[in-house]
Amino acid sequence: MNDSEHRADHIENNCATETNRATGTNAVGNDGASVFRLGRADVLVIGAVCVSIGVALGFFLPALGTFATKFPIPFGEAIEKLSKFDQAWVVAVRPIIGAALGVIATLVISASTTPLLVGDDEIVVGRSDDHPLRISRTAFSTAYFDGGKLTILTEGGHQAYKGDVEGKKDKVAEAFTSRGYRWGEI
Repeated sequence: MNDSEHRADHIENNCATETNRATGTNAVGNDGASVFRLGRADVLVIGAVCVSIGVALGFFLPALGTFATKFPIPFGEAIEKLSKFDQAWVVAVRPIIGAALGVIATLVISASTTPLLVGDDEIVVGRSDDHPLRISRTAFSTAYFDGGKLTILTEGGHQAYKGDVEGKKDKVAEAFTSRGYRWGEI
């Protein structure tokens, strides 16, 4: 592990503690880096919503099946067939299956978010366990939002990253500008 990778891991590990204490997606770590990622509270809220929707669908599947017979809705035929199972054990298991699907949806949503770390010496896009993109201050040229996606250009004008990241646009922009990084389209 070279010096910059070690420094980024140190920054990321210190910031992880701060992020977990925060209720939002933005936190400032011990080294002054801004971290934009889902915190535990965010994941819990997403989980509660997904599981609640799954349980509700399990309970209301027969009513949804009746609705599907009258109006064309996506997966109407499948919903109609599933709603006809009315044995006692099936009625009891449907909400449990819905809750399990809600947990799976929570895991997929949480894993699909892209964390962003903006430090004084480098920018790290992605999870540390999944080969994150590391851009040093010397290689960085500018960053901006284009169509809702963060775009980071290197000094040669090459697009190093373009994609979604956690955090509000104004907070991400502030994290870059407060550290002296150039912000805005060129």
